[in-house]
Amino acid sequence: MIDTHTHLDSSKFSDDIDEVINRALSVGVTSMYLPNVDDESLARMNSLQERYPNHIELMLGLHPCDVKGDWKKILDRYDKLWEENPTAFIAVGEVGLDLYWDKTNIDEQIQALNHQLDWCVKYAKPFSMHVRDAWEPTLKILRERNCPELNGVLHCFTGSIEIAREIIDMGHYLGIGGVATFKNSNVVNVLSDIGFDRIVLETDSPYLAPVPHRGKRNESSYLQNITMFLSDKLGYSEEYIDEVTSDNAKLIFQR
Repeated sequence: MIDTHTHLDSSKFSDDIDEVINRALSVGVTSMYLPNVDDESLARMNSLQERYPNHIELMLGLHPCDVKGDWKKILDRYDKLWEENPTAFIAVGEVGLDLYWDKTNIDEQIQALNHQLDWCVKYAKPFSMHVRDAWEPTLKILRERNCPELNGVLHCFTGSIEIAREIIDMGHYLGIGGVATFKNSNVVNVLSDIGFDRIVLETDSPYLAPVPHRGKRNESSYLQNITMFLSDKLGYSEEYIDEVTSDNAKLIFQR
């Protein structure tokens, strides 16, 4: 199994990160992809990859909630990192739009997102995209920029069947995690309609832990709980879900 979106560099893992990674490995999660969110996370991610080079891969991007007054300077620095060593990162992420916390900087968020999508095209990298209360402007950007050279994962997908179909038609993938197990989630209905051909699995740990761990710290080993839940609800074998989503992850992230 591949956890395509996990923040193992979080301070919530500072006391037991080795145990967390070993638990993931013990249940068959062999690869964990870490998205960057800001300057502080980048240093922690690099340190973690040095310790687990065979199991951890890194992305580089600026999270929409971290698009503040200095966002242009940060992206200028990241420009240089991409130029110096594009092979150090498997994707551009975590990028996107978030209008849940702050609607006042939507113009800056859109500018930052477009800047980072340029990296995807220039360096032939997929994106890992965050969308919260922002489907309309996100889809507008994806429609305007739709081209074979741009593809990626809509991380933590919770949209409608119609949105899912449009995203897939554009050539993108959907990241499915613990939210699928929540009581009022629509994710299972979406998957029953579209299947697993364009699905990758993720935990987004330490956030959004699946049932029966909901409300607690999430971790990459809980990918197994997500797979078991989807197998039970949709009638596919766990082996099939593991295989197809891992193959999809290897394809989109070029691993």
